[in-house]
Amino acid sequence: MNPVEVLQFVGLPVLIATGIVLLSWHFFSSKRIQPLGVIIAVGVSSIVAFALQEGLPSVPPTEKWHWLVLTVLIVFLLACLYPLFRAWDRLIVLQAIIAGIITAGCMQFPGQSGFFDRVSILLLVLFVSVGLRRLTLPPWHMYLAAWSVLAGLSILALQASFAKLAFFAGAMSAVSAAMFVLQLLKPRETKSVQVLFGVLIVGCAMCGAAYDPSRAVPLLAWFLPMVGISIAAIAYFLCKPKFQAVVSIATLEFCILFSVIWTFVQATPQDEMWP
Repeated sequence: MNPVEVLQFVGLPVLIATGIVLLSWHFFSSKRIQPLGVIIAVGVSSIVAFALQEGLPSVPPTEKWHWLVLTVLIVFLLACLYPLFRAWDRLIVLQAIIAGIITAGCMQFPGQSGFFDRVSILLLVLFVSVGLRRLTLPPWHMYLAAWSVLAGLSILALQASFAKLAFFAGAMSAVSAAMFVLQLLKPRETKSVQVLFGVLIVGCAMCGAAYDPSRAVPLLAWFLPMVGISIAAIAYFLCKPKFQAVVSIATLEFCILFSVIWTFVQATPQDEMWP
């Protein structure tokens, strides 16, 4: 794959997401429906990022990992409805539970063992989504966290020789970075978009782990960035205001870097021992 194709796979979703958000600044001026701009941007760009590599997904999909984008599509359509209803847009935990149930019911992986795996997926989506956007966390924190975690998962997917997942996660990481910059330029309401990032992060991690039977990436390395999101949210809550952001982000980055470094160290051939 040449650099032009890589730029296309990553750049086009970012341009589309950025364009949608810029348009939303004009069309979604009401504070209650402001989250629709980012929800649409992330949802549409994720479909574009997938379609650039695999084309539009069929129903049922030809490959199990294609359920990832179909799951994101379902959660995306639901997330578009939440800001329209004043009661629903504040029920962050309930939104996360619904997203978790949809993800647990739709996602398919090789070697999936049934009920235990589906309950695990539900809980992961719940904790990741709530960890990304607790009410005390600023919106930029969510975008920065999603940017970092998806970038880390992209690197792990490359190590696991799952290039398509690596480019998909990399594209969505770049989209998260663009949302971070746009949020700094013009702060907006971001309720409900956390469930989309939650499904993307959990889906990419679970796909990567399931399609890595040789364990080129240690199994726990796939999960550590997700755990880091919850730990970072707790750290933000416990720290003094002056240090909240620094400690929280540093905690998350440590978890991501540890996973990546652990993977590279494991993959490095050990020197032969002299007798």
